[in-house]
Amino acid sequence: MKVLSIITLDELTDVLENLVENDDLEFEYEVNENTDNGHISIQCKMFDSEFSITPLGAGPFYEDLLLTAYFDACLDPILLCNDFNTRHSFASASPFTLESEEGIDEEDTVIIEVEKLVIFQGGVTDEHIEATIRLWSGMLILAEELFEGTPAESE
Repeated sequence: MKVLSIITLDELTDVLENLVENDDLEFEYEVNENTDNGHISIQCKMFDSEFSITPLGAGPFYEDLLLTAYFDACLDPILLCNDFNTRHSFASASPFTLESEEGIDEEDTVIIEVEKLVIFQGGVTDEHIEATIRLWSGMLILAEELFEGTPAESE
């Protein structure tokens, strides 16, 4: 078992491949690399939850990972974020405003951004990263129910 305090993109994709190969999971990912600025983002989908993983730090050796997901809000985003943050210490939620193309405030859309910072300081294992992504994905299912509302069942 190797303990990492930094990770390369190849090592991270090896961890993600383990999730892809697991028959109990529906996991897929795509690496997006901006060659102009070196920014890397990995778009992921586990079951029906979509999220991104962004390696942080000076590449090719990354010190942290940021897991991010976005949700529409069925009610007041501030109240929903407060409710989420009270229930979950694993990640945090905050309202995020998408400005309209015309710059008209009334047409701006408020969505909810949920984030989890995975810090490697002190060392983590591949298994820890894998378990964190699994836990994250499960938490996103609950977050989606809270933020976007559970569909009403017909009687």
